[in-house]
Amino acid sequence: MAETLVPPTQTPGALGAYVKNVRDTAKSFWEGMSVTLSYMFRKPITSQYPDRMSVPVSETIPARYRGFLEVDMDICTACQACERACPIQVINIDILKGDGKITPKLRMERFDIDIGKCMYCGLCVEPCPTGAIQHTREFEGAVMHFNNLTLRFVPDVLQPVVAYKPPKGAEAFPRQPLGEITRKLVKAWDAPPPPFPSKEEAAKADHGKPKAAGLDVAAMGRQLAARALQVKEDKPKLQKVLEEAMAGTDCGDCGYPDCFGYSNAIAQGKDTSTEKCAPGGADSKAMLETILVSLKTGAVPAAPAAQDDKSRGPAGPAATVQGETPGGHDKNIVSPASPAVLEKPLAQTLPKDELYKVVLDAMAGTDCGDCEYPDCDGYTKGIVYEGQTDLGRCAPGGEDTRAKLYEIMLGTKPPPK
Repeated sequence: MAETLVPPTQTPGALGAYVKNVRDTAKSFWEGMSVTLSYMFRKPITSQYPDRMSVPVSETIPARYRGFLEVDMDICTACQACERACPIQVINIDILKGDGKITPKLRMERFDIDIGKCMYCGLCVEPCPTGAIQHTREFEGAVMHFNNLTLRFVPDVLQPVVAYKPPKGAEAFPRQPLGEITRKLVKAWDAPPPPFPSKEEAAKADHGKPKAAGLDVAAMGRQLAARALQVKEDKPKLQKVLEEAMAGTDCGDCGYPDCFGYSNAIAQGKDTSTEKCAPGGADSKAMLETILVSLKTGAVPAAPAAQDDKSRGPAGPAATVQGETPGGHDKNIVSPASPAVLEKPLAQTLPKDELYKVVLDAMAGTDCGDCEYPDCDGYTKGIVYEGQTDLGRCAPGGEDTRAKLYEIMLGTKPPPK
């Protein structure tokens, strides 16, 4: 077989290689310098930030930029969904609760956002039902006092902001121009840090605690329970009574579209859980429990003895609920101020299956296993079906759960530990 011979490649000599290198170097040098020299004939683009800007930098940033948070208190429903969504607790909301008649149902005396701690994740913006909390395009946060990095959207705790009640079925809500509220707060950042709470409120030494003039949850629960018994068979009216025990924010955290959906499900017997109203918290839970227990037993739980003694004047027993005879026996409704007590505990009046639901609702619901049962369901079955007599095993629920279990199973207050 004939071999194919490949002619050897011709390599440039030393002089040719030198000339080529010089040519390539000159070419690349000229290309780089041509870009630099071109700027000699252009208008300078250096921006004298921050004092000589023709347009504020924040206005040149894309609209979806996640800058400082802003809350429009005019459309805030006080549902606290943003506070619960924040993974690092930079949002703090303090709420005063009223009866919805003499005083507004929800008022906010504090709505603070710690911008120095915020990580701008946007998780608080997503669950807001009205779009009250949004990220702005503001980003300039240089301050002399670090405490001023806390944005306070309720300027005076002595003048709480009434929560907004969104119209049913509304999809759009009137909002102030984005960034306008935050810019006003940012302008005051160089001032000395404002005290919080105010001097007058700090003197009371009770900020963040239930106020003396706040909602009496126990009394409100008994009043609603008495009304619920009167309209027990009228489901639409019962639904309205149950809705009064809720926060009324229509936030949807309960798994229903609004408070009407949740209260209607309870009124129709489709839902028995009292813990789904997150904005209402322990207050709504306690009032709903009082109503449901009253509907099952046919009687309103009596007020504590201490309250009876105070409410009972020197002339004798306190007044009864309107429309009933003294003692509340005509309609089997005990007045909130009446000294009467339930004859039998719920454990002796309810069927086992119904009792199981009531006892389970009294648990903390954490399924921690500290009770030496696998979960709350196991501990509940132990009490209801297996004769478990130790009613103080729910560590997360603490004294509150212990007191409820003693009242349900024995009809008495728990003995002191």
